[in-house]
Amino acid sequence: MSFQNKAYSLLLKRIGILLLIYSICRILFYFFNRSFFTGLSFGEIASSFFFGIRFDITAIVITNTPIILLHFLPEKIFQSKIIRATSKFLFLLINSIMILLNAIDFSLFQFTAKRATTDVFKVISFGHDFTNTLPKMIGDFWYVLLILFALWYAMQRFYPTTTSPRLNSIFNNKFSTTLVGRFTFLSIFLGLFVLGFRGGMQFKPLTIISATQYGNSTCTPLILNTPFTYVKTFGKNVLEEKNFMSPIAAEQISPTIHVPTDSTFRNLNVVLIILESFGKEYIGHYNKGKGYTPFLDSLIDQSFDCTQTYANAKRSIEGIPAILAGIPSLLSEPFITSAYAGNTLTSIASLLDKKKYETIFFHGGTNGTMGFDNFAKATSYNRYFGRTEYNDDKDFDGSWGIYDEPFLIRTTEELTKINNPFFATIFTLSSHHPYEIPKKYESTFEKGTLPIHKSIRYADHSLKIFFEQASTLPWFKNTLFVITADHTATSDSPYYQNRQGMYSIPLLFFMPADNLQGKNNKTCQQIDILPSIMGYLNYDSTYFAFGQNTFNKNRSGYAITYLNDTYQYIESNYTFITDYAGKNEYSQFADDTIKDQLAPDSSQMHLKLNAFIQNYNSALINNKMIVR
Repeated sequence: MSFQNKAYSLLLKRIGILLLIYSICRILFYFFNRSFFTGLSFGEIASSFFFGIRFDITAIVITNTPIILLHFLPEKIFQSKIIRATSKFLFLLINSIMILLNAIDFSLFQFTAKRATTDVFKVISFGHDFTNTLPKMIGDFWYVLLILFALWYAMQRFYPTTTSPRLNSIFNNKFSTTLVGRFTFLSIFLGLFVLGFRGGMQFKPLTIISATQYGNSTCTPLILNTPFTYVKTFGKNVLEEKNFMSPIAAEQISPTIHVPTDSTFRNLNVVLIILESFGKEYIGHYNKGKGYTPFLDSLIDQSFDCTQTYANAKRSIEGIPAILAGIPSLLSEPFITSAYAGNTLTSIASLLDKKKYETIFFHGGTNGTMGFDNFAKATSYNRYFGRTEYNDDKDFDGSWGIYDEPFLIRTTEELTKINNPFFATIFTLSSHHPYEIPKKYESTFEKGTLPIHKSIRYADHSLKIFFEQASTLPWFKNTLFVITADHTATSDSPYYQNRQGMYSIPLLFFMPADNLQGKNNKTCQQIDILPSIMGYLNYDSTYFAFGQNTFNKNRSGYAITYLNDTYQYIESNYTFITDYAGKNEYSQFADDTIKDQLAPDSSQMHLKLNAFIQNYNSALINNKMIVR
């Protein structure tokens, strides 16, 4: 056999080994996250595994391009010791990294509900979050580390260095030794390389969106692999101008310029409380009493309750811009780390700053966590109060920052010191993984069915202490309290694991001195918080905001999310999902709390989504998120 043909034989074996490893990774990914896929039939799961091979081949070819090209070298060069050593070194190095990327999603997916992309490395590079939490993450997910080492060992142990008899029979013939034969095999393998790199013979190379061709939106993460999503998002987190309709029509359908209807501004304090990971699933009021939040349950009955509220994303670093500045996460990376982070923004703080409000952001995390301190500056907060300002590490949880109870008590004290009117944002943290609570409460709060449940009980207790303290202070009665969550977390309920329920969060407006009670059953989202606060205060200037005022009874009510390169539009208990590549899904989801609402027309949902995306992309690209 010619050594050149031996190189082709070795190349096929090496790619075969990688395909096997990628398939094992997909099986493990499914096993660790199987609750997310409970709605899929056996046939859908099997087809996802089958079509996933196409994406595996593309990921393998792209990431192993240097190694593959070495196999096309002339035989004398290829058989040299230095090339063989280089080939093996690159093979093990590159694919160890790719296996690591796949392994990351064994556990990370349960928090993000999407395959990891390049934004993961931007997020963990913020501040000291990664180094502070890595030991605990390793402790909680030690089994993933063992699996990772096992896969690395298997790849090294079975690295092909010899050809197989079956492959020899293909290449070891008279034709393969002739000049024409060698040229033919070279052409075939170069052609296969190009096809593998592009993902097929279709007009455009394979992308993340392409996965939607082979299953519904729930199947997508099972079809994809993490190395593929990483290479396909590398350096491509930018938006494109959309021209679905005229700019005037887009503004009429999805208004971004809010004009005041009442010039009598209400000079109230505003306290916005963002509860870490408080999905609706954990709140008994919404789940026939099954929950872990007795205090929040009692507060809901005294509040204006937006019963159908959805987060705009699945992570804190995406939820904070949505809540504070009305910017949903419709990028493949968080707005905070994107190319648009330097844009001039409209935010709750910037608007109230014009009314001479004192504005302050409270978060017990280590200063620099997820860039929240910098984002607070970018959104015009006067002050940031974090772990550094708290200045007492006896209450440090060992991972993220200060435990909720002492931090919230301190917050009430700090608010008493500042001038009225004020706008304060309070972001809790104890219900974030690794769900640490003070040792003195270890036997106080019962465990639930998930590790987070105990910390939810503690966070709810801390919230109760905060309101008990605040209610005795002079600023309390003149304050509008807005309570929501940054995102949802782990789930053991089928509804809260589907594409709609996985975003379900609370949104309450509580005003002690006002009869602000009742229910709003229209669909709401995090980006509605900014215009809702301005609406309640009768803000008397024109401003920019993507969302809607929840107190406006004439609003349509909708929510938009973005996941795995697909957009989801929710209205009433219907959802419309599109990848803008020809694949659309329109469906109803069960929710017996939504009554007497007409089913929205799918074409109208699509039209509203188009208008929103067109305005969103244009505003970010052209830096037009303020009224000039």
